Amino acid sequence: LLMQTLARVNRTFRGKQDGLMIAYAPLAENLREALREYSPSDQRDRPMGRDMEQAVAAARELVMALRRLLDGFEWRAIMASNQRDRAMKAVGGAVNYLRSTHTPGNQVAEGQPTLADRYRTLSGQLNRMWALASGSTNLTDLHAEVRFYEEVRVWMAKFDAAARKAHGEAVPEEIIRVLRGTVAEATAAGEITDIYQVAGLERPDIRSLKAETLDRAAKGDRAHLAIEALRDLLVEEANRATSNNVVRRKAFSERIKDLMIRYTNQQLTAAEVMQELFHLAQDVAGESDRGKRFSPPLSHDELAFYDAVSQNDSAVLQQGTDTLAQIARDLVGIMRRDTRTDWTRRADVQAKLRAEVKRLLRRYNYPPDKAPGAVKLVIEQMEALAPQYAS
Repeated sequence: LLMQTLARVNRTFRGKQDGLMIAYAPLAENLREALREYSPSDQRDRPMGRDMEQAVAAARELVMALRRLLDGFEWRAIMASNQRDRAMKAVGGAVNYLRSTHTPGNQVAEGQPTLADRYRTLSGQLNRMWALASGSTNLTDLHAEVRFYEEVRVWMAKFDAAARKAHGEAVPEEIIRVLRGTVAEATAAGEITDIYQVAGLERPDIRSLKAETLDRAAKGDRAHLAIEALRDLLVEEANRATSNNVVRRKAFSERIKDLMIRYTNQQLTAAEVMQELFHLAQDVAGESDRGKRFSPPLSHDELAFYDAVSQNDSAVLQQGTDTLAQIARDLVGIMRRDTRTDWTRRADVQAKLRAEVKRLLRRYNYPPDKAPGAVKLVIEQMEALAPQYAS
């Protein structure tokens, strides 16, 4: 029974229609789980036919619920049109509609599910129910529609995963289950696999990013997805450009976070947030060149210490950038000379380093009232750099 049913699922979903690729592997996985739970006593007391009837009814109810959720987006009209790449536009448009903070249903009270949350829940339930009911001839009329809902569910998960990875967060198991097998299948079939494609963008290079390109994206029908994709790229690039730089990494993170909060709260339009993201991209692109404005130029690590001791405006005014740059060079010298593999776990070594930092700041007449904060930040920066120096 298991093998026959799985074969039927494969025959039903293996192909693609109008560019939509169904993630049939997760369906088969759900079906295996469902049949594994169908014990001999279930077969005696709960005939498969009765369960199939209930599954068919539940599947239809879930399809109706998903239709209502997507009432505000005319995906059927796009699929029925003669547009080029109509499947990608329909799927991308639906994902944009579900995720956009400007879509009615996504502005809810704290703790209440958004439109996107409700779609994730209902489409997941449909995916599991369809694994049991898809072989029924009573559902033939829904096959194409369910394929569309599943494709949208997969792309929702891809954007969720991309956002979490960009922010250094773990991807939850439920998202991993949705994506399991879909990337390989879509790649083999020549389907879109990149979030920039579904957002209507070519993968941007932040060093050659043009304001006109982002302006067009902001005016397009997938503006929210373009904003999400660019935000995730900027987080990724900013983290790479500010590697081990405590101050700059935090600064970029806060700028991006503040920008997205204002966009989510509808204080900024799509065009305005794109403009801000463009300026951010320019700053990230120029990050690696900041050290060159000093004489002699500051290395990446020296620049990290310079940022740590120049956080206070009065210190910059009193000391001047050249003096603070020399403090940064001396701090790198302390790191090279005195750090040990286990220094972050040894209180005595930490105390010695703090004392050296304090003496160094006093030698350069660093403002005494600002020294405690500077010492704390310098030690934090040392801890971030410690592994590469210890090795």
